[in-house]
Amino acid sequence: MMAFNLISALPRAFFALWGLLLCLVNISCGLLAIVNKRWHFSIFAVLLFAPSYFMWQVAFDLSLLPKTGDLTSVTQAVCGIDWIWWFVIFIGLTAGSIILLVYNVRYDNSHITPSAIKLYLDKIPCGVCCYIDNGRVLFSNICMNELCLEITKTPLQNGNVFKDAIQEGIIIAKDRVWRFTCRDIGSGTETLHEIVASDITTEYAETQALEKDKIELSKLNEELRDYYLSIDETVRRQEILQAKVNIHDEMNKLMLSTMAVENDNPSELDNIFSLWEQNALLLCMEAEKTSETKEGTSLENLAKALKINLIWEENIPDEISKEQKELFYSAAQEAIINAVKHAGAKTMEISFAKEKDRICCNFTNDGKIENKNISFSGGLGNLARLGEQQNATLSVNVENEFILSLCFKK
Repeated sequence: MMAFNLISALPRAFFALWGLLLCLVNISCGLLAIVNKRWHFSIFAVLLFAPSYFMWQVAFDLSLLPKTGDLTSVTQAVCGIDWIWWFVIFIGLTAGSIILLVYNVRYDNSHITPSAIKLYLDKIPCGVCCYIDNGRVLFSNICMNELCLEITKTPLQNGNVFKDAIQEGIIIAKDRVWRFTCRDIGSGTETLHEIVASDITTEYAETQALEKDKIELSKLNEELRDYYLSIDETVRRQEILQAKVNIHDEMNKLMLSTMAVENDNPSELDNIFSLWEQNALLLCMEAEKTSETKEGTSLENLAKALKINLIWEENIPDEISKEQKELFYSAAQEAIINAVKHAGAKTMEISFAKEKDRICCNFTNDGKIENKNISFSGGLGNLARLGEQQNATLSVNVENEFILSLCFKK
């Protein structure tokens, strides 16, 4: 048998390289075990690393200091061992190192380890970041690092600074729409802060499309509402037209009846005149009411036809609604007709009095007052009933002059 220090330089260099590789393998196994928090694996790695390093150091010293006098006693003793035992020791260390490496790799592939979690989180399409109260980042995946660099133009180094930069919640970055959510996680005695960035580009686009459809639907509803209103207006016009046709037919009948009546029969003449009066009033009240201007023109034309001077003290107040204006014009027509018919008036004044809780429309004429007991019958009775439907009151004052008042509640 031959001692280790007597073999040639090439085998000694081979053993030195073998020892160096064993040292590197055991260092790798120890670091992998520490990362996976498998402390007993790291102890085994240290136990295998120590003899591997010792054997490598002895072989290295023998190659560097070939003279026996310069070697330590320990090195001389180990180098005096037969090279076969060196080979056996290296085979044992190699077998232990391989077993430890295989076990570490298998454990890393079959168990949930910090490195596996990091690898998985780096592959998911959303960003994840965890940091503590002082802002120190404990973990962040690749996606979150890229988003931070895109938004703040700086690397993700402080979680508090990054949280302040994403206060809006929804941010456009990297040509995508991202929603950032923050929450606190209890971890023992310390609180961790988590930020998650989710890609909501598709959902955001669909939401925008829904908002656009909602606006278009609102416009369509407005158009339909206007259409229904126009239908109501068309029906009203048709009803008015039908009423005019009926009035026209009645007028024709009255004309024929008038021509056929005997002039020496007072009762028939009174009946004919009463029918003429009723149809004339109906014709005036069923006139088409399409706008306030046309109503005013119709009223002026009626006053002109009856040869009565119509004086407006002021314009109609803005507080009066559209329905109230329709009742006002009806009352004005009735006041003009009655002033001419019963009092022989030549002037009609229209004024408005605004009180605390109501507005009064006053119709004053200069006709003769022969009877102060005015009863609400005929046209005035119809006006009073229409006024009750709008909470309006109709009254007459005949002290010094004839005043017809129509009061609306504010």
